[in-house]
Formats: sequence, structure tokens, C-alpha cells
Amino acid sequence: MIISTVTEALSQLFDGHGIAHVVEGDWIAPNGELPAMRAVWHPGETTGRLDVHVVLPDKTIVEENFAGIGEGEDGLNDGLANFTRNSFHVLLSALWGQADEEQVTVETWSIGDRDYAAHIGNFGTRGSAGMQPPIPDGLFARLEAAIRAEPLAGHTHWFRFFFCNLNGAFTVEALRESEPWDVGEQALASAGWAAQDGYYSVRLFLMLRAV
Repeated sequence: MIISTVTEALSQLFDGHGIAHVVEGDWIAPNGELPAMRAVWHPGETTGRLDVHVVLPDKTIVEENFAGIGEGEDGLNDGLANFTRNSFHVLLSALWGQADEEQVTVETWSIGDRDYAAHIGNFGTRGSAGMQPPIPDGLFARLEAAIRAEPLAGHTHWFRFFFCNLNGAFTVEALRESEPWDVGEQALASAGWAAQDGYYSVRLFLMLRAV
């Protein structure tokens, strides 16, 4: 576990976006208050896992996990890049009011009797050399419909979707508030994915904040 290196890298990410923050142990607290974020790297022989935690003002914890491919520092850098591409800008937009229009789409969704600002990241893709991951037509509309059908009542909700193809075998994962979400998994699995030789993956993270 390499906490100091990861914490420094996370601090540099906030610096790069002009967000003042303090460092308390392995936690980064923009403006010296909650929400606060930390990242912990778990290295392996050829791949590792980056765990990112965000503590919200009500002490709820958002957790996201990212694979890092490579040995040592290469794996860490890959995990950080994976995080930055897939979730960091959504968190910046939803929690710290910094929306990069190239990275995040912000829409107003009415769900139940509440209006939410939906902070929606881009589809994050990975693939074997030369492979362009195919994203099924209508995928986002299918996922949006599943979210809108949920009985949401809280101030903050977040959803993460992940699909991968490995030589025609599929892995499908949908999380609501960092917990397995069967309805979302069914929506993702039924999107009409293409079975292909090699590897490709598609990931999406979004966060809703009551307005």
C-alpha cells in the first residue's frame, strides 16, 4: 500500500483544477471541509487496484474502484488515469461545482417529487490493441430509464455501470450507492453487447444532487 504517493498525486489533481485544499493524513479536504477524498493503492504483480473514497457532509461514503495495469509505479499511474477519465470530473462537478463540459454533462431530472442535477460522465472505454469498444445504440437511454424508475428520495445518489467482454465472455456490474443494483445490472446486460475476441470494457459513472 503506497498512501503518501497516492495522496500527493490526488493533491496534484486538485491543484491542477485550481481547487484549494488541505491534506489531513491521507485525506484531501477542498476548502478544509467535507466532502473530502482519499485514494489508496493496492499493488499486485502485474495489476493493482485503486480505491477512492469520498466522505459527504452527512458522513455517507462514496466508494469507487479502478484497475491499474502494470508493475509498480506504472500500475499506479494507470489506475490514477483510469480514475481521472471515469469519475474524477463527475465528482468535481457534483460536489465542488466545477463542471468541464468536455467531461461531464449536467441535466435536470425530475424523479418522484424532487428535481436533481444529474452530473453524467462520458463512457470510459478500454480495449485490446486496435479494438474500438462498441457501445450499443440507446445504451444511455436504457440506463437513464432504470434510474428514473427508482424511488429516490435522498439528497445525493450515485450510480456506476461496468461492462467487459473477454473473448466473448461478459462481465456486467451495476452499483447504486456503491452497492450491487440488480435492476441496473439487468438494464446493462440487456443492451445488446457484441461478443468479440480480445478484451474491451465500457464504464459510466454519474451522480444526482437534489436542487
